Amino acid sequence: MRAVTILTVGLLLVPQAALAVITFTQLDSNLFVVSHRIKVIGSRGRAMKLVYEKAASLCIAAGYTHFKIVDQESNAGQQYESANASIRVRLFLADDEERIECENSASSTYVEQAGEKLSRMGYQPPDPDALAQESAESEGDTGDCTVAQITAMVKAELSEEQIQAACGGEG
Repeated sequence: MRAVTILTVGLLLVPQAALAVITFTQLDSNLFVVSHRIKVIGSRGRAMKLVYEKAASLCIAAGYTHFKIVDQESNAGQQYESANASIRVRLFLADDEERIECENSASSTYVEQAGEKLSRMGYQPPDPDALAQESAESEGDTGDCTVAQITAMVKAELSEEQIQAACGGEG
């Protein structure tokens, strides 16, 4: 009886992170939902802390450096419910406003677990060159001209077509 009591107390003292696995769903190439449910004893705050750690770890495993929280929700444990939390995150290769650096909060255990799960899913990490090209296309191609040169052409009242022709940009 004493051994059972000691074993039970010991299991309760083991950090839940050591017993937890990473749970996520990929919604788009760089958009994921990450979740965590407290299994034994824990609070909504603990669930949120672990889901942030898991998101940062997934970010590293997926080949990104930063993430932005798009949406989040949590549930405080009721008498017969466990506390849980989930967040929707978009992953990025560069820092910007409201982006969180992944390395600061990631854990090696969750990075390894996420990497294994991503591999089983057939996930391909981002190609930085393709993402840079996509970003340039979405922001508009300025060709070989600098912003100062384009500004001068606008002040000289050149048309948009003339500016694009002068800079070699796409129309």
